[in-house]
Amino acid sequence: MDNKKMKRSIIIPILNPDSYVEQLLLKMQRVYESENPIFLDSSSKNRSLLDLMPRDTMIHKIERKDFNHGATRNLGARLAAEQSAEILVFMTQDALPANERWLEELTAPIVSGESVATFARQLPRPGASLLEQFSRYFNYPESSRLRSQSDIERLGVKAFFFSNVCSAVRADVFWEVGGFPEDVIMNEDMTLAAKLLRAGHTIKYVAESEVIHSHDYTLKQQFRRNFDVGAFFADAGTLLAGAHVGSEGLRFVREQMRYVLQHGRAELLGLVVLEAATKFTAFQLGKRHALLPLRVKKKLSMHSYHWDQHRETL
Repeated sequence: MDNKKMKRSIIIPILNPDSYVEQLLLKMQRVYESENPIFLDSSSKNRSLLDLMPRDTMIHKIERKDFNHGATRNLGARLAAEQSAEILVFMTQDALPANERWLEELTAPIVSGESVATFARQLPRPGASLLEQFSRYFNYPESSRLRSQSDIERLGVKAFFFSNVCSAVRADVFWEVGGFPEDVIMNEDMTLAAKLLRAGHTIKYVAESEVIHSHDYTLKQQFRRNFDVGAFFADAGTLLAGAHVGSEGLRFVREQMRYVLQHGRAELLGLVVLEAATKFTAFQLGKRHALLPLRVKKKLSMHSYHWDQHRETL
């Protein structure tokens, strides 16, 4: 089946777009000719790069306070429905396609019926730290993989791994499972994957579809991000039952140490241990966020706005 027989819309939340967005626009010039990009702008103060977009580009403005990882993307999906999109493609503003085939490769399994959702391989940016390079290669290997409900017990949390940095999902199935959750602090993509697998659908990691995306977080940023990860798992309920996190984290650290030594950078071993301890401590605190005052949660959290949006449930 030809990919072009299924209409696609690309949905990209943006905030104060920087040079990455300019690069994204350049790489996606041909895509604009055949697709229907939808930008969801959280009231950016820096709009200079938005002026570079084609005149007919849909830029839907929302208030900064209303941004939510799940709700904002659901809004984009509803706007895509007005365009009769059959495949929803979700990206972040700092994900750069590595080649011109990324979109065709990403959506091909959906068109063929092999899976209902896909996500792309992420490659580290030029100049990324050695530890961040390892993180990309560990989470996004060279070979593609299919996952179904039968993999949950075997893979644990890895079965639900899915990334909206660059992903696609069949629009009708997206709405059948209720779209993204609108009450989670992060990992709305993981929750969607869990919904799809629990409903008996198949997801594919498509290594042939590549985007350039990585972050060199400081220890403070790692702490705040992993506090939010812990909070997410604390509130996930039965949907992520069977998602064992501990063993996967230990495997990550062991493999990261091996990677560092293979590259002759034994001096980084201390940083590996410190980073792992930071993540673990933050994760455990996040899992116990119900015991913390609101002001403390906001201080420890990378997504502090979440606690104001859901204050009534705390």
